[in-house]
Amino acid sequence: MASFAPISQSQSLFNKPRAGFILPSRSAAVSHIQSSGFVSRTASVQFRVPGYMVFDKMPQRAVVVAATTAEKQKKRYPGEAKGFVEEMRFVAMKLHTREQAKEGEKEVKKPEEQAIPKWEPSVDGYLRFLVDSKLVYDTLEAIVDSAPHSIYAEFKNTGLERSASLAKDLEWFKEQGYTIPEPSSPGVTYSEYLKELADNDPQAFICHFYNIYFAHSAGGRMIGRKVAEKILDNKELEFYKWEGDLSQILQNVRDKLNKVAENWSREEKNHCLEETERSFKHSGEILRLVLSSEERAMKQIQIIHLALLIYFLSITIPNVRSATLPPQPQHIHGFKPMSADIQAQAAARSCPYTVIIETSCASTSFTRDQISLAFGDSHGNEVYAKRLDDPKSGTFERCSKDTFKITGPCVEEVCYLYMLRKGSDGWKPGSVKVYGPYIRTVDLDFDVFLPNGVWFGFNLCNSAVVEESLSVDM
Repeated sequence: MASFAPISQSQSLFNKPRAGFILPSRSAAVSHIQSSGFVSRTASVQFRVPGYMVFDKMPQRAVVVAATTAEKQKKRYPGEAKGFVEEMRFVAMKLHTREQAKEGEKEVKKPEEQAIPKWEPSVDGYLRFLVDSKLVYDTLEAIVDSAPHSIYAEFKNTGLERSASLAKDLEWFKEQGYTIPEPSSPGVTYSEYLKELADNDPQAFICHFYNIYFAHSAGGRMIGRKVAEKILDNKELEFYKWEGDLSQILQNVRDKLNKVAENWSREEKNHCLEETERSFKHSGEILRLVLSSEERAMKQIQIIHLALLIYFLSITIPNVRSATLPPQPQHIHGFKPMSADIQAQAAARSCPYTVIIETSCASTSFTRDQISLAFGDSHGNEVYAKRLDDPKSGTFERCSKDTFKITGPCVEEVCYLYMLRKGSDGWKPGSVKVYGPYIRTVDLDFDVFLPNGVWFGFNLCNSAVVEESLSVDM
């Protein structure tokens, strides 16, 4: 039977960046405790294969699986566990109706909020939309360049800038013989409002910055394609092109936004979130310019909701390519984890890993069930942690995130990850993230209640699209 030895409390890893590799902290003092079978919540625990030492002069054949949970965060706001960008996404989703999104809470009270049977854009309307959009982007980019608040400087030259691209598009329309209109009321009003916020209310300004750029990168592109099909003979404007990998550009900006928000108080974060509805209002007024005068009299708000819905769904799984559906966890038939003896014989050396497990806010308030974890590569290398749970310390409580440090056989590339639950309480994991100094980060969304007594998870080892199906951070 494996023996257990707790060591010093681990360093919190919650504020580490999403991308990149992180070396887990080394453990210090070692003392002996009783073999209860539970992993300590505040201490690293080493599992020793009989016959092998697990201290400083540990033989290379020894298999060590150490699990630690770092500081637990409680009373989270929805989305907080994934960073402030996820909080902003969650608030925006609530502004949709239940018909538009399962997370939506908005009630349809006005005729313009109902579905539109069809819509027909006009070139004149589209030009007004482009001109007003350019004014807004000119304003945003000028504010960021001048940086009246130091945090704005973080967002210079992100690759999302649109002003120069819009200038090229308007010049093209001019060459086709169209008259370029002056900015209209929606764009002018929004521009002035952004200037006011930039000087006096940086949290609110960041809310608008986020919504404007990210919505255009997803829902805005959908609108652009539909307009091109209708009135531009499928011409793709520069407004909808980016230099480089757009998904990586967006991730870089997400990281910057999350970093900036780390220094905000809870009140400042809430103030930023409260600005979301006003951002919807101003962007919607500009988007409605696309439509012809006849269609503008109809129920236009649905188009805005559709575009924004596509955007907010797209950032839920930010690293999945648009052409690839995310994998779904499955019941893994016939799986048996490697025993400690087999792992010891197979492993030429051991490697450290960090596993972060987020418990869904839809889970039971707590669980006393046994939770096991196994992951590995396609070459027979496997890491197995028999017990991650610890009822005494509140592991896997609802709306929480738990971090474990695990040492086990070195894997080349994680392509499968399974979990096993045994008990009657039930448990719903949200996501599971695994990273280490020698592997690429793997981030998988479960978001389902684990069935009792069976291994459940992901196996993409034989898939040709492993890299696209797994959410992998470089």
